[in-house]
Amino acid sequence: MEMVVAIQNEARNELDSTRIRRIHQNLSRVRHWGIRHILREHNRETDGIAKQFKERRKGLQ
Repeated sequence: MEMVVAIQNEARNELDSTRIRRIHQNLSRVRHWGIRHILREHNRETDGIAKQFKERRKGLQ
């Protein structure tokens, strides 16, 4: 989930840049990985986490 949130929100500050760099390093250690779309209806828990993050980020602006 951390990967999805970081990528969706782009690298807006140094913390995000560091996070994305760490994600790329982790993915480079894996032989095979992929990204696929999962409908929100089938992934309610992750959707809830993403909504919480988005609301928290709004509150910081």
